Amino acid sequence: MVADSLVELVKLYPPAISRLAIDASASDDAFGQALADGLRKRGYAVVEGARGAKADPSALPLRYVVDRPMTGFYRVMLRVGGQSLTRGYTTEGGVAPSAGWALNLSGASQQLVERATRPDLPADAEQVQAELAAVDAGVAPQAALAPAPGSLRGSNYSEPASVVVVPIPPATTYAAQQAVDARGAEIAAANAQVAQMAAKLAEYQTADTMVRTASAKLARYQAELSRAKARRAAAVAGWRVQFAAFRTERVARQYWRTLVAKRPALAALSPRFARSTKGMTFVQAGPYRTVAFAKTVCGGLKATACIVVKA
Repeated sequence: MVADSLVELVKLYPPAISRLAIDASASDDAFGQALADGLRKRGYAVVEGARGAKADPSALPLRYVVDRPMTGFYRVMLRVGGQSLTRGYTTEGGVAPSAGWALNLSGASQQLVERATRPDLPADAEQVQAELAAVDAGVAPQAALAPAPGSLRGSNYSEPASVVVVPIPPATTYAAQQAVDARGAEIAAANAQVAQMAAKLAEYQTADTMVRTASAKLARYQAELSRAKARRAAAVAGWRVQFAAFRTERVARQYWRTLVAKRPALAALSPRFARSTKGMTFVQAGPYRTVAFAKTVCGGLKATACIVVKA
């Protein structure tokens, strides 16, 4: 049973790339001692941890159980890392395997699965390959390849040494994946709608910018039109009547109020308090289109000092 276990371990975990940590209790029984010695002879780096010591993180933990579930039958269970290997043996006429190895490869790497599923060659496969090579080299005649009586499935053929058990995900796993895929499709559709809305928003923002630019231009045109109207009005009505001049605007405005109180007809005029470059404030009214009309206004105010001036 130890030799059979070593053959399967070498197949699945090549010594050149594997480092195994066997439990310290392996030295307590003959199977564990023989297994550890056989691993070392085949080139494994075997780490035997002391009881209570911290496990070596660089080595795969190796555990084993050898039990006898019924009379005349032994069972060997090996566990390397997260994978398990199980094989039964009968004791009728000597210890012999009752079936191939049952492997649980849940969580195994792709390389481990490939090594586990690699078919076992017949015992005389190497001899057949050597004869083929000899014929290709011209050393052996073609007749050397004539099949012997019987087939390779004769006494030299043996059943595969291991039976691989690949766990199949339950149906709930596929249902969950379908739900995830459906949710992903919904999210993709929502993202597409968001992209369309963002494009529309960009169009609206562009249109809003154009409207704002047009509004600003319209405001400038209206301001220029107002100034043009004011200039034209000033050019058309270019005369005023002037009543007096004072040093401050406050006194000029007070004079106008007093003048209107004495002459109520002056309330119909539009007063203007123009300031000269020398600091004088003039009390004026107007403007008027012609100088003749401005003089007529002054003539109607005989009792008040009034002169006609350019607007």
